[in-house]
Amino acid sequence: MATMIEQQVALDETLIPSAQRLRIGQSNFRLPSDIQSKEPTLQVVYDVLHRSPFFKAFLVMADVLEIYMQEFWATAKLH
Repeated sequence: MATMIEQQVALDETLIPSAQRLRIGQSNFRLPSDIQSKEPTLQVVYDVLHRSPFFKAFLVMADVLEIYMQEFWATAKLH
């Protein structure tokens, strides 16, 4: 059994060296529902966002692995 694990570790290291691996962590961000800004333009953006049908999605909290957040931002920047 130990030999099989050592072989798998060696294969993993060959495919992707540990220095190049993404760190898997947790990232959690929640948009406060009572945002008030002194800058009028930013306050208008907050008000419009608050009235949008998807605003509740910003209030949901969940533990998400950091790798998924990286994929989300990569996708969001692409489109």
